[in-house]
Amino acid sequence: MDTAEISKVKLVSLTQDAEKSWDDELQQLVETLPKEQGWSVSNLYLYQGFWCTALTLRPLISFQTHFQAFDSDVIVATFPKCGTTWLKALTFSTLYRDRFARDENPLLTSTPHQLVRFLEQDVYVNNPCPDLDNICVYNKPRLFSTHVPYASLPTSIEDSRCKIVYLCRNPMDMFVSLWHFAESITGRSF
Repeated sequence: MDTAEISKVKLVSLTQDAEKSWDDELQQLVETLPKEQGWSVSNLYLYQGFWCTALTLRPLISFQTHFQAFDSDVIVATFPKCGTTWLKALTFSTLYRDRFARDENPLLTSTPHQLVRFLEQDVYVNNPCPDLDNICVYNKPRLFSTHVPYASLPTSIEDSRCKIVYLCRNPMDMFVSLWHFAESITGRSF
């Protein structure tokens, strides 16, 4: 083995050790959180005042720890089943309205979820420190979305002058929408 290959093996080993340490810490955190049986997923954990699955905790904590907001950023914040897709499309169209001709609008060929990425459910899922400038389709201003409540947003968002577009919905309407959505996904009646 040459020096470059040895360095690469050492780097992979260090990365795997860091991953294992991170997984151990996350497991310890999950064990301390209040837990309830979910009706559409196995378990829900109470983290910072809201319920989430164990799978969403890791990217959520990475998002909270590593996200650096710019003053020009725009964050679309909604709870699930509150009109997120509609708001993403509307915000994207408004923010980038002068970037392309009407018949060349990316929304004609891509979904709003492909153009306005979820930070905790998409961007931070596979990479705890993603290159956000290459993830955004149109670099300035950067446009992201989240389902994270305001109180749990990263401090860089709160400390910056970025814009937050927030949409809420009547909780009973949201629950009925979520119920039907979960029923369609699982194929069973609750």
